[in-house]
Amino acid sequence: MPGQGIPSFDPSNLCQIAIVVKSIDATVKFYTEVFGIGPFEIREVDFPNATYYGRKAGYRGKRAFAKLGPVTLELIELIEGKTVHDDFLKEKGEGLHHIGFLVKDLKKCEGEAEKLGLKVVQGIKREDGSGFAYLDSDRIGGAMFELIQRPTQKS
Repeated sequence: MPGQGIPSFDPSNLCQIAIVVKSIDATVKFYTEVFGIGPFEIREVDFPNATYYGRKAGYRGKRAFAKLGPVTLELIELIEGKTVHDDFLKEKGEGLHHIGFLVKDLKKCEGEAEKLGLKVVQGIKREDGSGFAYLDSDRIGGAMFELIQRPTQKS
């Protein structure tokens, strides 16, 4: 029987699996040639207003996205800045970093997570109502969970 956890972690809200990598270009090439995954959309990202453990800590990086059925595979490469991705890479090397869930109300879900003893370790909120928050769920099971609010989902 399921617990009384955060309602947003319903499997139907699963939208993303993310892997931290040293090189997006090398990983995309490998995943495409060996596994046939793709096409990938590669983007440079710049988050000057991101937070890292509650403090402003902007960063730049590269992201690659490919659809795996209803779920998006996200590859993450850090270019500059201090992030949970950098921490992960230094501590564990490349690998599964987080599992992302779509939410309708990011702030509300962050509050629900906090009540369950989870902290937001990195995140961003944009003017259009979108944003994301990584939770410190990796202390058990090894993977962070990410709350993702898209602009069209704003309540």
